[in-house]
Amino acid sequence: MDSQNDREATRQHSLPSLRTTVIPLLALLCLTLVTQLTSLAYTFEGHFLAVLGPSALVLCAVTIPLATLGLILGQKIGLGAPLLTDLLNRSPGSGQRLFVDARLAISLGLGLGVLLLLFRFVAEPYLPPELPALGHRGALGGLLVSISAAVGEEVWLRLGVLTILAWTFLRLYRRHAIDAVVGWSAIVVSAVAFAIMHLPQLASYGAATPVGIAATIMGNTLVGMLFGWLYWRRSLIAAILAHFAVDIVLHVLTAFGA
Repeated sequence: MDSQNDREATRQHSLPSLRTTVIPLLALLCLTLVTQLTSLAYTFEGHFLAVLGPSALVLCAVTIPLATLGLILGQKIGLGAPLLTDLLNRSPGSGQRLFVDARLAISLGLGLGVLLLLFRFVAEPYLPPELPALGHRGALGGLLVSISAAVGEEVWLRLGVLTILAWTFLRLYRRHAIDAVVGWSAIVVSAVAFAIMHLPQLASYGAATPVGIAATIMGNTLVGMLFGWLYWRRSLIAAILAHFAVDIVLHVLTAFGA
């Protein structure tokens, strides 16, 4: 009897882990792989099948540990992906929460995208000429890049890095819950990491001048802080939608005027 009760307790304990960790992890991994590889297939100049396998392995090597840590640690400190989990499990009220988050995130993302577009227009004479024009990938290429960046970078930088930082700062600052100090420390550090992550692409264009580097760091840190705040205060989905909205303005709408 005791053995049967132990097995039942173990089964009941494993079910929340399956619902709150494994299923969201698989969903995020599949979404990241599909969006990243689709974007790569469209933009890659060469034989895509030759890089498909290595690219998928690298994406798995980055996504699985970051998303797993983000989901597990996030459940302990009030982050993670609770809205996504509730949507996958069809929890009551999750659809309404998605609508509220989407409305806020898309509005803020579109607004910030327009501000960045204006900043780019004003700063254009001072930027390196090697920097590609906004919308240079075309509307479809810009759309695919916008989707892949929104999903992948938010899973890696917000769910992964920001959550790990918040969990670490909680222990360093000896806090019991995420307050303004812990939250903004994690947001700013992860936003700077997000900005630095864009520097190799800048260098690949031959545009890594002091002005180009400063503009890239400032712009990406600013948007990274918005995405981090939305992740902290709303949801991972809100961060993804805001990222997508910003990129739609910068990479898709501008393609029609390119």
